[in-house]
Amino acid sequence: MSWKIAIPLVLLLSPPVFGAGTLQNSKHNLSVTGTGTVHAASESQTCIFCHTPHNASPAVPLWNHASSVASYTIYASTTLKVTATIGQPTGSSKLCLSCHDGTVALGQSVNDGSITMVGAGPGGRMPAGSSNLGTSLLDDHPVSFQRNPADGETIDPPPGDPVRLDGLGQVQCTSCHDPHSEDADPVTRKFLVKSNQRSQVCVTCHRPAYWDANPSVHRNSSAVYTAAQGAHTGYVTVRDNGCESCHRPHTGGAPERLLKFVEELTCDRCHNGTVVPKNIASAFTKLYVHPTYRTTPSAHDASEGPTNPSHPLPEIAPGAPRHAECADCHNPHAAYAAGANAPNVPGELSGVWGIDSAGARVAPALYEYQICYKCHGDSANKPQPSTLPDPPYTRRQIVQFNTRLEFDPGNPSHHAVEAAGRSVDVPSLLPPYTTASVIYCSSCHNSDTGPEAGGTGPAGPHGSQYPHILERNLVVGDTGSGSIGTMYALCFKCHAQSSILGDVTFGQHRKHVEGEHASCTVCHDPHGVSLTQGNATNNARLINFDLDVVHPPSGGVLSFDKQAGRHGACYLLCHGKEHNPETY
Repeated sequence: MSWKIAIPLVLLLSPPVFGAGTLQNSKHNLSVTGTGTVHAASESQTCIFCHTPHNASPAVPLWNHASSVASYTIYASTTLKVTATIGQPTGSSKLCLSCHDGTVALGQSVNDGSITMVGAGPGGRMPAGSSNLGTSLLDDHPVSFQRNPADGETIDPPPGDPVRLDGLGQVQCTSCHDPHSEDADPVTRKFLVKSNQRSQVCVTCHRPAYWDANPSVHRNSSAVYTAAQGAHTGYVTVRDNGCESCHRPHTGGAPERLLKFVEELTCDRCHNGTVVPKNIASAFTKLYVHPTYRTTPSAHDASEGPTNPSHPLPEIAPGAPRHAECADCHNPHAAYAAGANAPNVPGELSGVWGIDSAGARVAPALYEYQICYKCHGDSANKPQPSTLPDPPYTRRQIVQFNTRLEFDPGNPSHHAVEAAGRSVDVPSLLPPYTTASVIYCSSCHNSDTGPEAGGTGPAGPHGSQYPHILERNLVVGDTGSGSIGTMYALCFKCHAQSSILGDVTFGQHRKHVEGEHASCTVCHDPHGVSLTQGNATNNARLINFDLDVVHPPSGGVLSFDKQAGRHGACYLLCHGKEHNPETY
């Protein structure tokens, strides 16, 4: 390089051109002395591929590489918050793309003609690979924009930080990358402006809620996560990979939000037993599952909610596909290991929005049932009586599939999910349960191989061998013969079998359950009976008859009448016998 070229460039470049870790020793040294796979056949000057002291275009920063005339497909996301619509790349990003969009020959200069290159792709352009971004920037971090100051999860880089905005306050390629120094992050390299261990570059601007406050398990996990498990940064633990455990700032597999893969596949890269010991992915191979893998492509969107016209949740269209993606129940920025007592959300459900008992959005959800109500409450596409998608459903005297209404504490009866049950006399309850206890939805809907079921598998309502993702067996209808304890294992998790079959509460329990082989669900609706449909006389004690087994008597009125104490009367026809009424 002549001194006429070197002197002005030294003023522009920081750190200096020569020395370990600078341009001369990086892949951006495209001269004949370059050690990368792409370099000049004979040109010995280093800076000439990008810069020139005279007749530069543009003048700042004395640019010498031929510009691209490509029109780009721009990154878009329903959660992107910027001051204006992102347009075509400008500034330093436009300059970087003159090589990295793969449309212009790497050796094509403004003042020095076409320099012959070795190792280049067709036409001397950037060879195929992660460095060739192409003209679709949908899967790349957006550039040439100003963030929205109202976005509470981003900030501008602090003064003096290596991460920097351009003179117009915009994010550009050079906000994160220094083209003159490849090794500021000696592990990842990639011309980052500083080490990105534990996402130091990312969190300079991105401050996702709960990431620091909880703190997120994904921020702090020391679990080994290497290239063998799918890591791409060179770091070897989840916390050191940081944001890039799940996201990829360039060539993301799922463009919106730059996830590495389609949502559930991003999660199961670690949660399939290779990084996290509990294999949650395997739970979705069971017979009864949430439709996380069944609904493809993913129907979840991070912006969905009650007022979003394009991504409503609860759903407003009966024909919309059911979905239950990982992020519907888990906030990956917030999840952490913390126990809780029902109905409060445990750490793994922290930071997720929900629907409260009145049907209003609440963010974050305070109680587990609020998360469940997003889909199992007012959604128009939940199971309907005429087209039940996942049988068996009990054909009830009072039909209701809105669990928000079924668990309303004002109901004539309800299981104790939102609040303690209505009855103060339940002698069958096993310790530690009392009539003041509250339980989770997941007390019943859970993995059949998880800890609560006595297994060693992962907990949670991901999948089960039992219908409706029940943790334990619950046979419905007329059961035939079998072990009572096995057939009604779910009920006997909380209610003593000895009390039920001992007729402590109801003098005919043994006769009906053992003698007539009638399931608990023939008489009892385990969720509850809505106040809008039932009443405290006929629907106390979760009474809501199974119409496939119980029929109206000759008098025509099918009912149960609650009486004082543990007494009542039944008006029905069951197993050929009229109760018109039968009292107890």
